[in-house]
Amino acid sequence: MSSFNLLSIGTQALQANANALSVVGQNIANVNTPGYSMQRADLVSLESPGGVQVRDIQRMANDFLTGQINSDTSAYNSAQAFEQLANQLDNLLASDVSSISKSMDDYFAALQGAVDDPSNLADRELLLAQADALVRRFHDLDASLARQQDTISGQIESSVAQINSLGQGLAQINDRVRLATASGASTNELLDERDRLMESLAGYIGFTTVAEANGEMSVFIGNGEPLVVGSNASRLLTVQDSLDPSQRNIALQVGSSIRDVTGQVSGGQIGGLLEYRTDVLYQTQDEMGRIAMVFASSMNAQQLQGLDLDGNVGQRLFADINASAAATDRVLADSGNARSATSRVDIADAGALRASAYELVFNTDSSFTVTRLSDGVRWNSNQLSSESGAAGVDANQEFYFDAASGSLTLQVDGFRLELDSSERFVKGDKFEIQPTRSGASEFALELSSGRALALADSAGGVSNNRNALAMSDLQFAKLVDGSSYQEQYGRQIERVGSLTATAQISTQSSKAVLDANLQTKSSLTGVNLDEEAARLVQFQQAYQASARLIAASQTIFDSLLAVV
Repeated sequence: MSSFNLLSIGTQALQANANALSVVGQNIANVNTPGYSMQRADLVSLESPGGVQVRDIQRMANDFLTGQINSDTSAYNSAQAFEQLANQLDNLLASDVSSISKSMDDYFAALQGAVDDPSNLADRELLLAQADALVRRFHDLDASLARQQDTISGQIESSVAQINSLGQGLAQINDRVRLATASGASTNELLDERDRLMESLAGYIGFTTVAEANGEMSVFIGNGEPLVVGSNASRLLTVQDSLDPSQRNIALQVGSSIRDVTGQVSGGQIGGLLEYRTDVLYQTQDEMGRIAMVFASSMNAQQLQGLDLDGNVGQRLFADINASAAATDRVLADSGNARSATSRVDIADAGALRASAYELVFNTDSSFTVTRLSDGVRWNSNQLSSESGAAGVDANQEFYFDAASGSLTLQVDGFRLELDSSERFVKGDKFEIQPTRSGASEFALELSSGRALALADSAGGVSNNRNALAMSDLQFAKLVDGSSYQEQYGRQIERVGSLTATAQISTQSSKAVLDANLQTKSSLTGVNLDEEAARLVQFQQAYQASARLIAASQTIFDSLLAVV
């Protein structure tokens, strides 16, 4: 080997080890930098005449593990968002200061006092006061549920803003990665930053990724909806639900196109919020409304059968559940419907009500489908009994439909729907029916005097207690889905408690899985100062040896010149 080759090898070794030392220095400098992945100099031997060079600076990252951490982060944040709200509701339903069951106990205890002495005006006034307290308890609970919905809407808006910011950041990094890849520059720090942003994004929403050949990473949400493609980022928007203006939905804006993707997205904080809203909050509102409506309906029916203290026929104790305003508020029309329609929902049989909303969609101008949203049970119009006129619709699963005039009367699950359009219904017309959703907020006391309580029956004189006894017996009557009022309320507490416990377990388990994978990632990609110190010595010694190699080649070259 000539002294020239020896000089070349030494020079290459000096440069390669200098680069390796630089990489070690970069690792040590970033030991506490969040998201930094350890780097390694990839040294390769050269062919004849020999030598060494740094082929690449490797980023010690595992793409599969990174994807798994994103998925785990999404699952954990979803479970945590669900659990926090479920805990609040569980405490709300079970606490004595907010419990409907406790207030009902007080109401029936006051009713028992009136049973014992129906002519005592003080006992009558106490019963009326407890009835008013029960009304306020329903209102307070409904208001608390409405505040939860406002909280969910606010958190969705905040999450959407964060997602848009992260999406823009990912698009910008994609562009920089593309340019760096094309020029042959290192992309390690850019890829670290991109992984950090995607991990943050996973905390808000679930997503999938597709790696492009030019180094870019495309991000998709829902059923393949593009959030980031190359250097372009789409925007998420919060929009009013087309059926229920009080509900905030999520839409994706791609160019001038805006699509509602609420039903597609899952995972992350948004996924947990949407799941809780659909599966727990709305169901609880429907259930509380049903209990209030059955209670008011049954108490009113019994009150109307008695005589008050002045010998008059009893009047309603609570507000009519089929009051005009309440009946019309139970139908929501899709804002996309081109036709106006007058509508109302009357409660035909409160005991047959289900705690659910319903969706009615016209498949054609002469056929429709009704779906019970709580369990997905569906009735096509050809599965229902068609009547010859609206007056004939008086039993479950019966309907009358006049396609020419745009008139529909339908009865299912204890409620009667009447729709009258200004013209024919057409395919795609959609309505949401909420028979019990507002039942708790519309629950109201009508009587203002204890004298008006109809505690006596119609043949035994105004001071007897037979109608009061019948009213008292309603406490244990199986009027709500085969249960008493309080039993059904207890079922709801059990359901929410079970969902809360499941959510707590899910949060804990997903957190444990996430922590384990983060620990694995740290061991693979994190900087170990002991290892770096050893490599520092190793490359320092190699650098010094390379310098000596250059000096030796110079000595040999000088000796050769002296001989000549």
